[in-house]
Amino acid sequence: MIRTDAALLFQQLPHPNGEAALMQLHSLFFNRIFKLILSLVKQREPAEELASDVFMELWQRREKLSDIRNYEVYLYVIARNKAFTYLRQQLQLTDPLDQIEDFRLELARSPEDLLISSEMLHRIHMAINELPPKCKLIFQLVKEQSFKYREVAEILNISPKTVEAQMGIAIKKLGKAVAFSTT
Repeated sequence: MIRTDAALLFQQLPHPNGEAALMQLHSLFFNRIFKLILSLVKQREPAEELASDVFMELWQRREKLSDIRNYEVYLYVIARNKAFTYLRQQLQLTDPLDQIEDFRLELARSPEDLLISSEMLHRIHMAINELPPKCKLIFQLVKEQSFKYREVAEILNISPKTVEAQMGIAIKKLGKAVAFSTT
């Protein structure tokens, strides 16, 4: 499992083979961190730079990681903070989560996805694209990235109840959009 592998790699960071562990963590998480940052800053080049900065910061803090309980959430929090700092500097936003524009959510193809008709898949994508931006981001972190509600709350610096409420909104809207007709 990725989370246990990642935990072992995080523990190796302060040791002599730390650079190799950092490179493996980079391989495991860069694309996911990049997608999160890109969904927030909406610009590819700054998102790539900020995602790289996440790993530089991780390397700089390698001696202080022993108190971290969930390393993956820790990475996402660093990424979120870097994105919000960038947005504040560029756009001087007062409440970045409420200002996030739409982003595209890409669902991984699973055996269940293959059974869904193209029309149903189209309806699902349309419904996801119609979700409010904050709701869509939370939905992506929970459903695509498999984070728990409390982890998403920590990543986005919101309450777990807000995550629960936003997921309820998303599921309700998606349920309506893809409901089967009985006629």
